[in-house]
Amino acid sequence: MAVAAVAALSVTGCAAATGTAPAVLGYAADRPPVTIDFWYMPAGGPVQDEAVVAEAKAFHAEHPNITVRPVRVVWEDALTRISTASTSGEGPDVTQLGTTWVGGFSALGALRPYTKAEIAAVGGQSAFAAASWSSSHPAGSPQITAMPWLVDIRTLFYRTDVLAKAGLDPDTAFATWESFEATLAKIKADGGGIAPLAIGNQNTFGIIHNVAPFIWGAGGDLLDETGTRSRLAEPAAVDAVAYYQRLVSLYDDPAAMALTSTDVPDAFARGMGAVTIDNSQSIADFLANPDRPGLRAGWGTAPMPAGRAGRFGFLGGSNLAILNGAKHPDAAFEWVRFLTSQKSQQRYAVNSGLFPARADAVAGTRLATEPKYAAFREMVGHGKMYPSVPAWVTVETVIAKDFAELWHASGAVPRAQVESVLTRTTTDIDATLRDSTATGIHN
Repeated sequence: MAVAAVAALSVTGCAAATGTAPAVLGYAADRPPVTIDFWYMPAGGPVQDEAVVAEAKAFHAEHPNITVRPVRVVWEDALTRISTASTSGEGPDVTQLGTTWVGGFSALGALRPYTKAEIAAVGGQSAFAAASWSSSHPAGSPQITAMPWLVDIRTLFYRTDVLAKAGLDPDTAFATWESFEATLAKIKADGGGIAPLAIGNQNTFGIIHNVAPFIWGAGGDLLDETGTRSRLAEPAAVDAVAYYQRLVSLYDDPAAMALTSTDVPDAFARGMGAVTIDNSQSIADFLANPDRPGLRAGWGTAPMPAGRAGRFGFLGGSNLAILNGAKHPDAAFEWVRFLTSQKSQQRYAVNSGLFPARADAVAGTRLATEPKYAAFREMVGHGKMYPSVPAWVTVETVIAKDFAELWHASGAVPRAQVESVLTRTTTDIDATLRDSTATGIHN
């Protein structure tokens, strides 16, 4: 979800798409008034609700015959609700989709493909960062079924007062795996009683997003290049998961372990943990309401620590999809075109603190100038996305289920036990990838 950093995600030529353009693109001003439903998911605080409402009002001012009705859907319920909506005909016209869901919903035929004319109308493929565009369609498919909207990139957040008390320099404390672990140990010993970490372990996607950068940093991966085989049982992945599990088991606040990753930012702001992993939206929330115990004495952000294969971060985010059952598809496209415009992306970025998927929308906003975003600007260039395969939702579920015994262990688990779990996980994932119906989305 910086100018230089976003530029590092190269953009490429024209988009491939199928479909025939309508005689008149979008929803003309002389057509009857309609109301469209838009489902969106929160991340990081109440500022997003306000930002969505502001965009809906700005859109209505430009399109008086289209009213947007925003509906807030929590991430934990979103997959089930969108799945049901895609078959019931009672869902939204436009929905936000996690980038990892595009393959599954596309495979089920739940999404209305964008036409060549519509893709051109939003600026074409070259308007978006290449990594974001890779999630706009299933791997290997020419159909664009979800327009890039927001980028979710994660970094470390830390308490400056706790680091100072422990005698730690933020510029070096998080530089490598070794210094990161040493930092957590020093905070535990000299940080004044606050837990070194605040990491939530109660939702699937949060767990995977946090551990994946360590797997990549060790030189491993989740799947092979073809997206047909798990690589989690390989030595690099085993090393990374063992490292991450040790950190969580030794240094995570037990109260944080009982939370979902969505609930952790507020807990951190209230004083839970000295270090957490979160996306850029929390910066806007923290800056808007800084008078909380965990923020009052100072806080900062830092890039994810580098492993032996380099520095990596989870790069995900959200796209905009028009359901095949949309009651007003032409009006729905007007809303998508508006939300993916440079002006809307810049406003939304400033209001919500999320990074825009549009490559030209960072310059001129506080995302490019506010020091708290510096770590995110750097991490965008180190971001890596999951493969857009139809079964990814199920793959995530398999990983979270098999990893549960590691995340909830009472202490650091021996590497041999980690390897045993990952071998089982690999077998489960490979079976899932062979099953063409295993999208994890029930249609």
